[in-house]
Amino acid sequence: MGVYDRLFVTAPAPCPQCGAQGDLVIQFHFGDVYLHRFRVGDTIAWSDRAKGSPRTGRFEVPGYPEWCTRCGFDPEEYYLVQFDGDVIVGYREATAGDMERFDW
Repeated sequence: MGVYDRLFVTAPAPCPQCGAQGDLVIQFHFGDVYLHRFRVGDTIAWSDRAKGSPRTGRFEVPGYPEWCTRCGFDPEEYYLVQFDGDVIVGYREATAGDMERFDW
């Protein structure tokens, strides 16, 4: 899997298994991937170990939710981390059609 970065956002709902409420943490592989902690509005960095390349305009990259820190529940859904250039501008739950767009 390799190293990734993490986007922390307010969870849209409590954990379906234990009811814990906390941050939703979305792992993504884009930019200077080195376990950086980001919030919406943060700018990602670039280095010689970066995944992808700098872009302009709006685009999305796939992301994977982390498990619940309280009970270990591992969600099956995927997310899209939204960018405008190097700035994280949001996220959304991905559809099956969304995930087919990416070259795995």
